[in-house]
Amino acid sequence: MTLVSTVKDGIFRLARQAGVMSLVRQSGWRRRRLLILCYHGISIDDEHEWNPALYMRQDVFRRRLAALARSNQVLSLDEGLRRLHDGTLPNAAVAITVDDGAFDFYARAWPVLEELSLPATVYQTTYYAENNRPVFDTFASYLLWKARTRRIDLSSLVALEGAQDLSQGSVRDAVHVALMDLAQRDSLDAERKDALLESLADLLDVDIAALRATRILHLMTPAEIAELAARGIDFQLHTHRHRTPDDAAEFAREIDDNRQRIETLTHRTANHFCYPSGVYREMYLRWLRDANVLSATTCDPGMATVESPSLLLPRLVDTMGLSDLTFEAWSSGVAELLPRRTRRGSGASVFA
Repeated sequence: MTLVSTVKDGIFRLARQAGVMSLVRQSGWRRRRLLILCYHGISIDDEHEWNPALYMRQDVFRRRLAALARSNQVLSLDEGLRRLHDGTLPNAAVAITVDDGAFDFYARAWPVLEELSLPATVYQTTYYAENNRPVFDTFASYLLWKARTRRIDLSSLVALEGAQDLSQGSVRDAVHVALMDLAQRDSLDAERKDALLESLADLLDVDIAALRATRILHLMTPAEIAELAARGIDFQLHTHRHRTPDDAAEFAREIDDNRQRIETLTHRTANHFCYPSGVYREMYLRWLRDANVLSATTCDPGMATVESPSLLLPRLVDTMGLSDLTFEAWSSGVAELLPRRTRRGSGASVFA
C-alpha cells in the first residue's frame, strides 16, 4: 500500500467512526451526485489472479452489492441520469454498469443482481457475441499466464529467439505484443486468430478445450443477451469490435453495427455509450452527438453532477484492489471530497 493510500484509509476510517460517512451519505450535497460504478469481469475460475484490475471474485462482488442494497439507492443508469438532471435524485444514488458483456456476467454477476433485485446496465460489444470464440487478445494473455511456471521456445510461432521465461511478467507481455503484431500484420480474421490460439496453447501445453468449455473470456451469445434483456438488464453501446477508430466514417460504423445488433436483440433503444478501454478523444464527442448518443462514460474516477459533460461522465472502477472501506467511502460520497489524480485510459484493445 502506498503512503497516499495509507493516509486515505486513515481518513476514511476516522470518517466512518465519527459518523461523517453517514452524514455525507444523507446530505443534500450527496443528493446532487450520482456515483456510476464500473465492473468488468466476475471470475468463473482464476481470472482475478491473472488480472485483478479487471476481474473480481463473485463473493467480493456480492459483498459490494449487498452493501449498496443496504445503504444506497441503486437506480438504472437511464433513470439515474434523468433524475440527476431533473434534480430529483434520492439519497446516495448509485448506478451499476458492466463493460463488455462477457459470459461471466451471465454466469456470475446476473445471479447476484437478481438475488438482490438490483438494476444494471451492460455496455455490450457484439463482434465476439456473434463469433462466439475466446476473445483473442485477452485469451492469449490468459494462456501465457496459465503457463507462467514454464520456460518455452516460441520461435516457431512469433519472432522471438530462444526460450522465453514465462515466470516474468515482462516476458509474457513481450510475447503477447508479438502475438498481437502477428495477428495485425497478417490481417487474421476471427477463425485464424482462433487457430493461432490453439497453436499457442499446444506449445504451452495448456488444455484449451477445457478452458473453452468453461467459456472463460467469451462474450454472451445473442440468445443470452436477449434472455437477460427480457429479464430487465439494460444493454447499451460499447462498439461492435471494441475499438474507437480515428476516422469519422469508421467510428460511425462501429456505433451503427453495435446499435443495430443490440436493438434487434433487446427491442429497446440503445443511446448510452461507454468508451472501450476508457480511451476518449475530443473528436469522438462530435461523432457521438452525430450518432444521437445521449451519454458516454469514462474510466476517470469521480461522481457525476449536473455540470458533468454528458459525454465524459466519470465512473468508479471497482476492483479487487479496492478495499471495502474505500468502496464505502465512495458510496457515501466522502471519497469525492479528497483530491485525486484523474486516470485516463490508454492503448485501446480491439475485439476483432
